[in-house]
Amino acid sequence: MNKIFTRWMIIVLAALVVGVFVAWLLRQQFAVHEIRAFISPTEIELGDSIRFSDSTLHADEVLWEFGNGDMSIQKSGYYVFPQIGRYQVRLKVDNKQETRFIVNVKEPRRALEQKSIRIIAPETALQNEYISFMADGNSQEWRWEFGETGEIDSKEKNPTYSYQNPGIYEVHLSSEDTEYPVIHRIEILPEYAESESIDVLTLIATDIQEHLQNIVDGEPFNSNYNYILEKYLCNNPNAQVLVNNVKQNDFYSYCHELKIIGSRSSTVIVEVVVEPDKKSNCVKKLLIRQSSLTQEKTL
Repeated sequence: MNKIFTRWMIIVLAALVVGVFVAWLLRQQFAVHEIRAFISPTEIELGDSIRFSDSTLHADEVLWEFGNGDMSIQKSGYYVFPQIGRYQVRLKVDNKQETRFIVNVKEPRRALEQKSIRIIAPETALQNEYISFMADGNSQEWRWEFGETGEIDSKEKNPTYSYQNPGIYEVHLSSEDTEYPVIHRIEILPEYAESESIDVLTLIATDIQEHLQNIVDGEPFNSNYNYILEKYLCNNPNAQVLVNNVKQNDFYSYCHELKIIGSRSSTVIVEVVVEPDKKSNCVKKLLIRQSSLTQEKTL
């Protein structure tokens, strides 16, 4: 009797163990496991890679979606984002569970530093003129190449330079923080020869002298007056006129009085000297020496 009871107890216990084991297997088969995955680092510069990895228990299939259309079915690996931005990376496990990560891709520090450096300088200048160049930035070391010598011309932050020859030059500025030089283009114009400038002013003065003499001689006032006004004075009737270093007048009043005097005496315009306005290239002042053949008379 005891043997029969013992045998049945063994059978019951064995069945119970088998049942528990089967239940455990079924639970493991259908249980939802917590996703175990990571991405590192999540703050990177453009060009750097991230490492992604999944170690979820009993995961058969994984799908990494990098937020820009790129995907991977590998459990682990490396990935490089092609552009800066903020990306939401999604991981799907067995097409049942998913989790998300945020990755920030920033512009490289050196690129930002290079952008913050710029050249402050004119776009045009004259040959042999001393030009000021300024470096706008926070670097400690500077290297200037002004494009004329083919060498480093200055290591100061704000140098001056004079070009010996006219032309278009590329100015290169480098520092310890820039991978590539900052470039500025400058056009150097031929300097004005003093003799050429004097010759031009002499021709202008002679032309004005002739038309003023025409007014004295009774030729049409308006045509001669307007000729000088429009061609040389930039239509400014108030341009200064100094006669014989004594009397100062405006151009219109002087010409009007010149017309009256011309009808009364034989006035001669002996000499005209012009003072140009460098900003506008107009004549701003006339210095006139004149005399009368019948009597000394000054306007």
